[in-house]
Amino acid sequence: MTASTKGAQVTLTVTFDAPVEKVFQAWVDEDDFAQWYGPETFHTPRESVALDPRPGGSWKATIVSDDDESVQVPFGGEYKAVDRPTHLAFTQSDEADAPVCTVDLVDLGDGRTELTFVQPGLSTEDEVAELTQGWTSFFNRLTAFLAK
Repeated sequence: MTASTKGAQVTLTVTFDAPVEKVFQAWVDEDDFAQWYGPETFHTPRESVALDPRPGGSWKATIVSDDDESVQVPFGGEYKAVDRPTHLAFTQSDEADAPVCTVDLVDLGDGRTELTFVQPGLSTEDEVAELTQGWTSFFNRLTAFLAK
C-alpha cells in the first residue's frame, strides 16, 4: 500500500489479489460492505448498512467498537458517480458542499486489482495522517475479506 499527501487530502493505492468486479462488489453490496467496512478494532452490524449505489442514492453504515459496544460511529452520504466496475464517487456527509471521495479500480490482470482512494477536503496535515491511518486499517480489513 502506498500513501501520499497532496494538499490536504488522503490518497491511498492498494493492490488486491481479487478481480476488479469482486472488489467493486465489496463497495456496493450491503452484505459484503458490512463484513469489511471500518477499522480493524471495529465491526459493522449488517442492520446498520443501507446502500443505494446510483448517482443521487444515499449510503449509511455504523461502525461499533469491538471493545465497547457503546462506542458507535455513524457514517453516511450520497453517491455522486457509480461506474461499474471501475469508479465510485461519494460524500461522507449529507452537507451540500461535502467533499467527494473517489474509488478508482484498475484491472491488473491475473485476478489482481489496483484501488486508488482519494479523500479531499481535509484541514490539516494531522487530519491527513489520522485519516491515512484509519483508511489503511479499513483496507487491511478489505484485503482480508477479499481473500476469503
